[in-house]
Amino acid sequence: MPSEINTPNKLELKNIHKSFPTVVKGHAGRTQILAGVDLVVKANEFLTIIGPSGCGKTTLLRIIASLLPADSGEVLVDGKPVTEPSAERAMVFQSFGLFPWKTVLDNVRFPLGIRNVPPREATEIAMTYLRKVGLEKSASAHPHQLSGGMQQRVGLARALATEPEVLLMDEPFGAIDAQTRELMQEELMRLWQETRNTVIFVTHDLDEAVLLADRVVLMSPGPGHVRKLVSVDLPRPRWGYDVRAHEQFAPLRAELWQALRGDLLQGSAAG
Repeated sequence: MPSEINTPNKLELKNIHKSFPTVVKGHAGRTQILAGVDLVVKANEFLTIIGPSGCGKTTLLRIIASLLPADSGEVLVDGKPVTEPSAERAMVFQSFGLFPWKTVLDNVRFPLGIRNVPPREATEIAMTYLRKVGLEKSASAHPHQLSGGMQQRVGLARALATEPEVLLMDEPFGAIDAQTRELMQEELMRLWQETRNTVIFVTHDLDEAVLLADRVVLMSPGPGHVRKLVSVDLPRPRWGYDVRAHEQFAPLRAELWQALRGDLLQGSAAG
């Protein structure tokens, strides 16, 4: 886990609020989604975010990526406020987000072209990251020719090809089968160990949250804010052994489940 002492802050959220317009029985109003989110993410940290449905996890990622504006509050990267999308913050979605008419190579090259990287250099970079995710032999294929897990690898390669300082991942493995998901978790941990990006990873899976993270953020029921932060001191690298059998894994998961279960039961009672 990155040191908490003398480790620079990579990203800071200060009092983030967000609401959306709603119409109920013909009356216009607003629904509060995020209410005062404060969070500091260290450089090179792998942070996972969990919480009940509707607590604003995806909305928060989109605000960090500047794909949505906050109603109030600040997002700071390296101490500087950010309000516009940047290649320094790349996002990987659950839905893969690939262009079906483009080849795998062209999908990975696409954001490099937007940054005016020369074509030959863009191809070299794209192929480097396709090799890292084991898909160099599929460079000329189209997304429909690939399995779900392979498509997600393409999405990951495309995000990493821009060499972002902050990688934002919104339930990226939620749409693939359980076995492929475990392989992708290991692949992601290997890549992160090599690149040491700062990663913010949203998931609904408690095991996944603990397995990947240096720290886990538990969001409160909507309107969301940071309810609990849990440090994960499991040894790295976390492959080559059964991480879930480690003596610290079950207590960490139980601590998070106890808090989350209480929120879910409270929400059910209120409904």
